Amino acid sequence: MFSSRARPSSSRTRKGRYARRTSQRVATSAASGMREATYRTVYPVSARQYYDLMLSSAFQRAVHVDGLHMSVWDNVDEYPAPRRLKRRVYSEPSLKLPKWMARFARKSQAYTEYSEFCPETLTRRTRVVPKIGANLMELVVEERYENVEGSVVGKRKTGAHASSSSCVVVSVVRIRSKLRLFRNLFEKWILEQSEVKVRQRDDYVLRALETSVFDGLLAQEDIASGVEVEEEGSGRMSVPKLAATVALAVATRLASRAATTRRRER
Repeated sequence: MFSSRARPSSSRTRKGRYARRTSQRVATSAASGMREATYRTVYPVSARQYYDLMLSSAFQRAVHVDGLHMSVWDNVDEYPAPRRLKRRVYSEPSLKLPKWMARFARKSQAYTEYSEFCPETLTRRTRVVPKIGANLMELVVEERYENVEGSVVGKRKTGAHASSSSCVVVSVVRIRSKLRLFRNLFEKWILEQSEVKVRQRDDYVLRALETSVFDGLLAQEDIASGVEVEEEGSGRMSVPKLAATVALAVATRLASRAATTRRRER
């Protein structure tokens, strides 16, 4: 059986909008043996657009370095199919300690994330492996992005269009410590840290959406690597258009190589 408690909270943005968030703590279940916390945040973009922000390595690096105050966020992305992403990330936190102490402390708290993003279900599943003590704990983060029908969070202009679409981001953090000693304290501490990180994420992303148009948050390399951009109120950038652009670039490069080869043969 589960025991749980829910606590609603809100984060005010610069222009007065709210990210409505409810955190729910669930005690260890007999089925999975994992303690979990659930967070729900409403964002003023569609679920597909938020998914694209998650795919953007440039934007996510900014979120983690500037928003979550990580000193290192190094990622390796692999796209098995368009907008289907496998991402490996190595992270180290920023710590306000003397340099000789901070270096060791950061390494001891460093971790690697193994994430899989599914474009059909608009979900992410991440397995977190700490650098030290990986064999002593299991930590999993699961997210899903769902459109909120009929919800008005506020209008944000994208080009000549404006929209009031919004989505809810549901984040579930699950932790199981394999150590019996201080297990409850350790698991509760991990979930408390996850709540802090979710709040920092919300503050940064909402502030970015307030001060920038959606398209401006995605880098060109993200688009080239398979991120399909959806524009508010005008549909999304089509795959054929992106394919035609890439094909034109490839054709131009091949033509240039052929011309160079002919000159050399002469």
